[in-house]
Amino acid sequence: MASEAEIKIGQVDDVQELHRAGLETVPDRYIRDGDDRPGGDNVCALAHIPVIDVGELTRDDELNKLRLACEEWGFFQVVNHGIEDELLDEMEKLAREFFMLPLEEKEKYPMAPGGIQGYGHAFVFSEDQKLDWCNMLALGVEPAFIRQPKLWPTTPAKFKETLEKYSVEIRGLCRRLLAHIAETLGLAPGTFGDLFGEAVQAVRMNFYPPCPRPELVLGLSAHSDGSAVTVLQQDMSCAGLQVIKDGAWVPVHPIPHALVINLGDSLEVLTNGRYRSVEHRAVTNSEQDRLSVVTFYAPAYDVELGPLPEFVTDEAPCRYRRFNHGEYSRHYVTRRLEGKKTLEFAKINQITTAAPEELCSCK
Repeated sequence: MASEAEIKIGQVDDVQELHRAGLETVPDRYIRDGDDRPGGDNVCALAHIPVIDVGELTRDDELNKLRLACEEWGFFQVVNHGIEDELLDEMEKLAREFFMLPLEEKEKYPMAPGGIQGYGHAFVFSEDQKLDWCNMLALGVEPAFIRQPKLWPTTPAKFKETLEKYSVEIRGLCRRLLAHIAETLGLAPGTFGDLFGEAVQAVRMNFYPPCPRPELVLGLSAHSDGSAVTVLQQDMSCAGLQVIKDGAWVPVHPIPHALVINLGDSLEVLTNGRYRSVEHRAVTNSEQDRLSVVTFYAPAYDVELGPLPEFVTDEAPCRYRRFNHGEYSRHYVTRRLEGKKTLEFAKINQITTAAPEELCSCK
């Protein structure tokens, strides 16, 4: 891994400051090549990702809806999830207040070049890399050793206190959802919880200011997540998140106090591709800003991952090698966001030097 001193990211403008300056164009580093632009005919605005009622998952019909959502979409929204509306509103309010602070105040929590915690632009590793029209605040939450306390904002007041309370509630939701996801696969509810150990949890707050030329930029590049599950809270301003389905991008329309859930690379590996992580991206618009609070929940770094034996058969041969999750996490965070390219790290057909017993956890 390159050291911070070796990573040259060039000029990276703060997009909120660009917006405040009233620019009518955008800098070249944000302008995407034609095929990578958000416009075109491959947006299916009428489709909707599934909505799951968490309180009804004890019923077979709702559990079957969850199974279909995991199989066919890899994305769904949850309602009746047990997290109080007031807490969601307070977290959104404080996150927005942070992004509205003067730049010099936000820069007290800088994200180092090539880093993944603090305020700034993540996943930037070169001077000629195209940039996302987004400001981020990213923080490690659990376990305690991944926290960098100096990067946790002290302004606005109660930010830290609220984020910690919020994260406890989201962690509980992740555990409940993973138990139900295990059930949809015919596994014991505690399968993933037992396997993951002291799960890693991180939060990233994304702020997308209005862009004068939204058809030329992306708010966030297309990617899948390296987590097991991701929980996204988006404000009600507009539909900025888009999910790939059958070759088309489907906007995720906000539902008041619902949370968006998506499956990450870890679950794809564990299920041998039965459930897949799905590419998603964020787009901008010229009128409205947009805020999202995203929580990533993943196995502990010392956990070894590979397809579970239940999902490896003659008809579904082992697709992924066995690997250390911390190793994959390091691989993921040191690459730019580029679809599902990072998952090639784990695919057996990409491995040329591994011994046979290393290829699959079922061997």
